[in-house]
Amino acid sequence: MSFVHIVTILGMIPLFSMRTFLPAFLAALFLRYPEYFPGMGNIISPAEDTFITKDWVLFTLGGLSFVEIVGDKSTEIRNFLKDAETYLKPLIFFIINLDILDEASVEVLQEVQWAAFDPLWILLLFGTLAVHWLAGLRRDFITFLEDIDEDDNFYISKISSWLEDSLVLFGFLLLIWLGILMVVVYALGIAFFVLLKKRTERKLEQQKQACPNCGEMNLPFAVKCHNCKTPQPEVHQIGIFGQRKKELISNLEKHRLHLASHRKCPDCGNKLKSTKLFQKCELCGSTLFDSPTPKDFISYQDKRFYKLTGVSFLLGFIPIIGFVISAVLANVYLFSPYRRYVPKGKSFLTKIFIKFLTFLFFIFGIALGFIAAPVYIILRYFIWKRRFVQSSSI
Repeated sequence: MSFVHIVTILGMIPLFSMRTFLPAFLAALFLRYPEYFPGMGNIISPAEDTFITKDWVLFTLGGLSFVEIVGDKSTEIRNFLKDAETYLKPLIFFIINLDILDEASVEVLQEVQWAAFDPLWILLLFGTLAVHWLAGLRRDFITFLEDIDEDDNFYISKISSWLEDSLVLFGFLLLIWLGILMVVVYALGIAFFVLLKKRTERKLEQQKQACPNCGEMNLPFAVKCHNCKTPQPEVHQIGIFGQRKKELISNLEKHRLHLASHRKCPDCGNKLKSTKLFQKCELCGSTLFDSPTPKDFISYQDKRFYKLTGVSFLLGFIPIIGFVISAVLANVYLFSPYRRYVPKGKSFLTKIFIKFLTFLFFIFGIALGFIAAPVYIILRYFIWKRRFVQSSSI
C-alpha cells in the first residue's frame, strides 16, 4: 500500500459524505479521460481493464449524478433521502475505491502485503465508517436547517446544496492536484463544523429554563412545563427561524397560535414531526389543535393575510424588489404555517402549479407590482388555506 493509496482513500471520504454518485462519476471520468483534467495530460489511462470506466457505467453514474444534483435542491426529496444516504454513501464509497485501487492503480502503484494481509482493507474499512459518520453529521445538519427554515423560504437549503456541489467538484480537483492539502483542508473544515454543532447544542441547552414546580428544563418559549404541566412564569417570544427572542410574550393565546404556525406544540414548544393536525406531542402528551382549534388558527392567519396584503400593495410600487419582499414575507407568515400541515405527497402538484404562478406574476410584477403582489398573495393564500381546511376536515 503506497502513499497514493492513503491520500486517495482519505481524500474521497468528505466527497462521498456530501454526495453519493457525483464523486464516483468524477473518479470514473478522471480514470477514463485524465487528459481533459488540467495538468493531467501526461497520464496514461488504464481505462480498458477498469469496471467503473466502462461506457455504460459512466453513463449510469452521470445520469444518477444529474438526478442527485437536481433532487437535492428539493427540500422534500432531500429530507426523504437523508436517512437512507447514511448507508448508501459508505457502500458506494467502498465499491468505487476498491475498484480504483484494485484495478486502475495496478499499473502505476505497488501493492504492499503485511503478513499476507493487505492493509488496504483496514484503510477501506476506516474510510467506509468515516463516510457513514460524516453522512450522519450531514443528516443532522439538514435537520438543523429544516428546523430553521423548513420550507426553504430564505433558500438556505438550496444555497447549502449548491455549496456542496461546488465543494465536491473543487475537492476532487484539489485531490488530484494537491492530495495531501485537500485532506488537511477538509479535516479542518469537518473539525470546525463539529465544534460549531456542539456549540449550538450547548447554547440551546443554556437557553432552557427550569420549571419552578418540578425543576425540569423547558424550552424558553414553552407555555407549560412538559413534565408537570405547570404554567411557566417567563415565556419568551419565538422568532421567524424558531429561535428564542429576548422579549417576553404579552398575549398568551397569540403566542400559542404562533407556536402552532411553526408546527411546535402550543404547550411545551417541542418541534412536531408529523403533518397531522390532531397529533400528540411526543414530549408532553398534549394534543395539537385541541386548543387553540383549527378555526382559531385560520382566524389568526386571516388577520395576518389582511395586513400583509395591504403592505404588499404599498411595496408593489417599488419595482421588482417590492414584489420579491412581499413574496418572501407571504411565504414566511402566510403560506408556510398552512403548508406545514399538508402531507408532502399531496402538496407536490400544488407546489409545481404555484412555482409556475410565481414566475408569471414575477414577470407581471416588474412593471405593475402594486397589482401583481396583492393578487399573487391572495391566490396563493387561498390555495394553501383550502389545502389546510381539507386536511383538517373543518
